[in-house]
Amino acid sequence: MFFSSAVVPLNDGIVCPYAVRQHSEMANMLITFFILSWLNKFRSLSYINESTKKILGARCKTFSLKIHTFSLQQNSMPKVSPLFLFLIILHFSCKEVDKKQPANSLNLSPVIHLQDTSGFDPNWSKSNTIVSHLNAEPDNLHPSNGGSSPRSEILIQTQAFLLITDFENQTIAPGLVTALPTISSDGLSLSYTLREDPQWDNGERLTVQDVIFTAKAQKCELTNNPSVKAYWKNIQTILPDDKDPQKFTMIMKENNIQNMSFVTSFCIMQRSFHDPDNILNKYSFEQLDDSNFHAENEKELLQWAQNFNDDKYGRTPEYLNGLGPYKVSNWETGQSVTLIKKKNHWTSNSSESRLSALPDKIIYKVNKDENSVQLEFKTQTLDVSTNLSMGTFTALASNPAVSTNYHHVLSLTYNYTFLCFNEKPESPKRQKLFTDKQVRRAFALLTPVENLTRVVYKEYSTFCKRMISNVSPLKPEFNSSLDAIKLDIDSAAKLLHEAGWRDTDADGILDKQIDGSVIPFKVELAYLNSSPDWKDMAMLISESYAKAGIKTDLLPVDLRVFLEKARQHDFDMILGSWGGTPFPEDFTQLWHSKSWLNNGSNYSGFGNAESDALIDSIKTEINSVSRRGMIMRFQEMIYDDQPYVFLFCSMRRNLIHKRFGNISVFADRPGLLLNTFRLLSTTAE
Repeated sequence: MFFSSAVVPLNDGIVCPYAVRQHSEMANMLITFFILSWLNKFRSLSYINESTKKILGARCKTFSLKIHTFSLQQNSMPKVSPLFLFLIILHFSCKEVDKKQPANSLNLSPVIHLQDTSGFDPNWSKSNTIVSHLNAEPDNLHPSNGGSSPRSEILIQTQAFLLITDFENQTIAPGLVTALPTISSDGLSLSYTLREDPQWDNGERLTVQDVIFTAKAQKCELTNNPSVKAYWKNIQTILPDDKDPQKFTMIMKENNIQNMSFVTSFCIMQRSFHDPDNILNKYSFEQLDDSNFHAENEKELLQWAQNFNDDKYGRTPEYLNGLGPYKVSNWETGQSVTLIKKKNHWTSNSSESRLSALPDKIIYKVNKDENSVQLEFKTQTLDVSTNLSMGTFTALASNPAVSTNYHHVLSLTYNYTFLCFNEKPESPKRQKLFTDKQVRRAFALLTPVENLTRVVYKEYSTFCKRMISNVSPLKPEFNSSLDAIKLDIDSAAKLLHEAGWRDTDADGILDKQIDGSVIPFKVELAYLNSSPDWKDMAMLISESYAKAGIKTDLLPVDLRVFLEKARQHDFDMILGSWGGTPFPEDFTQLWHSKSWLNNGSNYSGFGNAESDALIDSIKTEINSVSRRGMIMRFQEMIYDDQPYVFLFCSMRRNLIHKRFGNISVFADRPGLLLNTFRLLSTTAE
């Protein structure tokens, strides 16, 4: 898929992306103008920046349109004849069009660069500390055992990885290694060379033994990381080089599309810190993979795992160890996590921008109260947020004082929001409500997706893409032949009736005899209590389901409880979201049946032998054309089974203080790299 920059600044700081279909160059210019005019009603267009120039240029090779800074205030916009405007656009139409550009290529940009503010307001803080807003604290900061988005965001600053995401170019780049791996002709051997400069906080150099320990710790069945076991299972062994202590080769069992990229998600751990007695060195990769090897019977290994899994390694600052340029200095539970820049860190003298550590301190401040969050931005207590509700975002965007001090950016993401059904209820507390896919399809017909999108994104909802399958419509392998399931109460009621659900006692709630008992259709819907957006969506869903005789009990929970209930299959329905990347996806974690059996991230229980085999084939198919066909088929299987109601692609709501520069906004998570923010004041406090 081709991405083209498409951003329009509003209120001297709001940046709103949109997509238009380019049938012709002149049509593109017309559409762009009318969208700009339409956006003006929200307040004003304070200026047109370089990104907008690119839009109006529409990728022309020979055209250069110079746009001068201007102000179009809502009450002072000059009245211009539409015919005159049309003639202007026609006059500046490009003479030559890039023939390589596909017809529908003008799309949301995965990278947005914000222009540095030209002057530093004397009222702005000169402290080189970033206070970043979170609406939920991380489940933990353990280097292997955890799975929340806040955790991943913080680990980027405190840990280091063999390979990293190059957010700028949407690709993979070297991290702790000197280059991308050399790959053997059969694709199974990946040879790496470690950098010479990385050092742990105690002065020890990074070694190949740290890499081997990390892999063994992740693979060990006693390690409390069930949701990611599948990624490490494919490693057969890691062999140190006989001649060069910095080199090693990772031998894979089979070809997999993520044999290289998966390491971008897992930090390297210090062997001497987490395994001072070198216990894991006594066990081979072959033993750890052997189904007949009972780790729980190995006393030393069991003791090591119990200590390694201890919560202190995920929460207590002195036990949080990593190669990153920042370390946790304080964690006030439910309040904040404070990072400070390490002195004399191995990255300190690096000229590589990806190794930057420009702020002296980063404070992740948890605040779930919308009114309080707004106040903290109005008083400039908070510097950054990517976690605002749309209501708060628009309220702050319309505040002139806030707009003076902050950039407001709506940005593309690969994340999506969903409703998940419990297809295989195990708990005696859970009724067999969604074991029938006909019932699940009825609920899809009852879900007011368009209304939900409007509730969350309000006047910006037209920029939000509908999710139809488990693959983002922003990806080339998205199956566009699948139709969005639209709201249809009557069709849903018919399906429920055919599935045996009737209101036999005339109480307004459907019921059915299941396992000898008459069960009312009462559904518990769990959702995160971290934002009013979740509550608003849950209430709207409940109201819609009630029209078909469904009673919905709403259950707001915090992130840790949400994840626990999901992994233990202790729910009827959950409302949540998944993060995504632009890279090829291994569907094992979310959709393979073994990821349900081991309490991984297949929360619904979707899957059978056929779907599992297809997932296994997809992850081992290196040919992108063949793999795309398989992914198309897999989407059809999920569409038919309806384990989820796919809602919409999330748009990230970013608020960033203008006292910082060098800011880029990325589609890939976490969206912002705080370590690269540069304080614009030359006299930092």
